[in-house]
Amino acid sequence: MMRVAVVGSGALGAAVADELVRRGLSVVVCTAEESRPPVTDVAFGWLNSHGSAAEPPSAARDQDELARSLGVLRNITATPPLRGVITWNGAVSWASTAAATARFAERSGPGVATVGAEALRQILPGLRVPPPVVAHASDEGMVEPDDLRRAFLARARAGGATVVAALVDRIRARRAGGYELQGTGVALLVVDRIVLACGTGLPALAEQLGEHIEVPGVPAARFTFSAPELRLDRVVSTPAFEIRPSARHGFVGAEDVVPGETETATRARVRASLSAVREAFGLPREPVLGDVTTGVRPIPAGDGVLCAPLASAPGVVAMAAHPGVTLAASLALRAAEQIGNP
Repeated sequence: MMRVAVVGSGALGAAVADELVRRGLSVVVCTAEESRPPVTDVAFGWLNSHGSAAEPPSAARDQDELARSLGVLRNITATPPLRGVITWNGAVSWASTAAATARFAERSGPGVATVGAEALRQILPGLRVPPPVVAHASDEGMVEPDDLRRAFLARARAGGATVVAALVDRIRARRAGGYELQGTGVALLVVDRIVLACGTGLPALAEQLGEHIEVPGVPAARFTFSAPELRLDRVVSTPAFEIRPSARHGFVGAEDVVPGETETATRARVRASLSAVREAFGLPREPVLGDVTTGVRPIPAGDGVLCAPLASAPGVVAMAAHPGVTLAASLALRAAEQIGNP
């Protein structure tokens, strides 16, 4: 049986491990931080194929790829143990002007429609001053990224995958074929194929195999908060805040981080976001801030998606993507095809 090492157990690594096991391969997942992988831990959890009206248009965003991935996620999460992990309530967003929101909806295609203030009151009850035009993406969803990752990993384990607590820092091609992996937690692991799904750690391992890959780490913050009076059942993205409900945390928000800024500056940005939430929904008191987690999103150059075999190392596939949680399912299929069958 072909043996494959998956280096990394974030959303991408867990999804590809699950897919490889389902195809009958022997899989070992090497993870330095199984409990809280840093990239998945900072992910917002918006399963999004269109973007947000509140953000500048991104020419790099492949809407077809993202839409395919949402379809795959719907299919594979329709049965246990992944059933119920994702909530498909849709998302609303708006720009600073009604004209910009309308342009976003038109550019996004049939998956996004504009709704007026009256219809918005049904979607977002409690919004104090609804904007004149809002973009509504009814096919989008939200998920606790770590729940999705754990569900993929649990199904992979149930199918026979092994998970080892190992920080792989050395990879070497064997003359007899296949590869040797070494590092903290693993003295020597011999495999036939490798999937590198270790985020910003990918370039250093690929370099050992003769391949130069750039995966810049873009900082971001994810925060939790409580607001008992806030009625919300879907993602809301505006120029002032980006939030969603969470069964585990109450509510979750996301904020970009300026590279090099202090933790105090990031927290000030988060508190400004919460003040905007209070103002928008007319809450009687300021939401109570919980945890603030700052991390990096691995965003490959080009279109922000990397899932390809290494030309210099047959049988090794490199994976990194943003948004990785949304793309995990479809990229797992692509990586499995590139690895090949036993």
